[in-house]
Amino acid sequence: MLERVGFADAGAVLDSYPHRLSGGMRQRVMIAMAMMCRPKLLIADEPTTALDVTVQAEMLGLLRELTAEAGTAVILITHNLGLVAELADQVLVMYAGQVVERASALDLFDAAAHPYTRGLLASIPRLDDDERRRLAYIPGSVPAPGAYPRGCRFSTRCAEQLPMCAERPPELVDVGPEHRSRCWLHTEGAPR
Repeated sequence: MLERVGFADAGAVLDSYPHRLSGGMRQRVMIAMAMMCRPKLLIADEPTTALDVTVQAEMLGLLRELTAEAGTAVILITHNLGLVAELADQVLVMYAGQVVERASALDLFDAAAHPYTRGLLASIPRLDDDERRRLAYIPGSVPAPGAYPRGCRFSTRCAEQLPMCAERPPELVDVGPEHRSRCWLHTEGAPR
């Protein structure tokens, strides 16, 4: 499997201490170890952290190839929305330990519904933007576990807050075909 993930001298790698391997090499070893078990599901938590862009692309290509061959589903946990756009079919956006939006990757990037998701997308630098402007950001901080607001967990940071947002938590509701959002803005009868 080490040869399969791109090592010409798998024996030398097998006998190496981890600190002797680069970050990309360690990622390849981890992918090999995971795929040796031929799992039905692989959970990849920040799989490209600390890798340069070139190595990151190689790792993702390798992961995509091996999981397709084995018929393995992948849950990708990441803050990197570029990876999400490139790899994901379905996306769950979480805030303070709670799903706030669920959609196909296409729907999410084309028509994000939750204010938090829209804030995340607005904070991505765009190469096609002719104007030099400051990046958008979401003001405030994520509340500590156990200190969540009584209503919507995002309410203290939300620019679109309604009075009911501070009172009770919203449910995850349909905002389109297979697209759901946890926001009072999308609840029927919510004041605008």
